[in-house]
Amino acid sequence: MTQPAMAPVPLPWGTTRTGELTRKGTILGAVMGTLAVFTTLPLGITGIVLSCKGLDRVHRGDPSARKFLTWSWICFVPGTVIGAALIVYGALSLVG
Repeated sequence: MTQPAMAPVPLPWGTTRTGELTRKGTILGAVMGTLAVFTTLPLGITGIVLSCKGLDRVHRGDPSARKFLTWSWICFVPGTVIGAALIVYGALSLVG
């Protein structure tokens, strides 16, 4: 018997088939990761670990890679929002 062909698993945003980040993914990940580490340390570190695990799974072709990378971006968002707010607040307090 032949098995039906499986549909290809879509790659997570910002990754290539070899498990590397694209230029946009690298820039966004570096900015969001840096802000997340400096403002919400546990979430930033968790996001970095999940991102590394996800990229390794993309490289191996594991379908669970998308879930790991999605959760890494979710961990980066709070730190990015808080970091951006602190930067804006600091800039406004210097001006006014």
